[in-house]
Amino acid sequence: MDRISPPSLSPPPSVSSSFPIEEYIEHIVLVRRASPHTARAYTRDLVEFEKFVGELGTTWDRVDTPQVRSYLHALYGRLGSSSITRKLSSLRSFFRWTVATERLASNPCEGVRSPKAGKRAPKILQAEEMDRLLTETGKGQDHYARRDAALLEVLYGGGLRVAEVVRLDMNDLDRSQQLVHVRGKGRKERIVPLGKPAFDALERYDGARPTFGPDPDEPALFLNRFGGRLSDRSVRNVLNRRHRESGGWQPVHPHMLRHSCATHLLDEGAELRHIQEFLGHESLATTQRYTQVSIEQIMRKYDEAHPRARQNSRGKQEK
Repeated sequence: MDRISPPSLSPPPSVSSSFPIEEYIEHIVLVRRASPHTARAYTRDLVEFEKFVGELGTTWDRVDTPQVRSYLHALYGRLGSSSITRKLSSLRSFFRWTVATERLASNPCEGVRSPKAGKRAPKILQAEEMDRLLTETGKGQDHYARRDAALLEVLYGGGLRVAEVVRLDMNDLDRSQQLVHVRGKGRKERIVPLGKPAFDALERYDGARPTFGPDPDEPALFLNRFGGRLSDRSVRNVLNRRHRESGGWQPVHPHMLRHSCATHLLDEGAELRHIQEFLGHESLATTQRYTQVSIEQIMRKYDEAHPRARQNSRGKQEK
């Protein structure tokens, strides 16, 4: 595995004893095999806390529980509960490491509770919106359209994360079985079935892929205009452009396609346990978020279609 160097950090001048952030980031990358995205997020969180501690006139090795709570309190009103929870998780992990490496005797985050997260339903594209996006993108005949059609079919059809789809290599596809080998969070691997539309789109892309001029040894499945591996930012740009071209108006991001896939599977009668394995969720509770979306859709369809619901709606309008 290639070594990923942590970002260069400049501690605030008020801090006489700098947080050992670089050593910690190196640990999570090399030992816990954290992704570059995770390493960057942890670095940002720890640098921010280091600045807060410096403004208090103390150092990382003297941080206590009330100071951690004070930091979280300062975040309320500026950030949502999920962001605050993530920052607390970064601190907990860092201070656990300092205890494990005998830099500190105790973890100041012990006993600090995470804020209660509000249960928000994931944002999705409705089935008809998703069908229109894929159909309109699939009509294009140039090499970019063929790539984008295959990309979106795989992203939605496999319920993949954007990081998973950009990591796909040519040899990750099992065309005979219509399966794809996916490397997910924490380098965990899973086998994901893809439908015929996805493999039909991939077959059309096969003829267009050489047009991108890749190196003969380039393993990446989805290529950018220079013949290298497509980035996650490029995937976001592709999705937004194709969504607008298909008549979409709301902002979209690649994870919405993953949410949409899960919700549509649930609507069609798939069991939660099967969806959990399909998406690679460790906890069933994560998958259960999609039941909230499905119930909302059922209620909306009820209001639109049920005679008594329509009658009640008319009565409210007359008042």
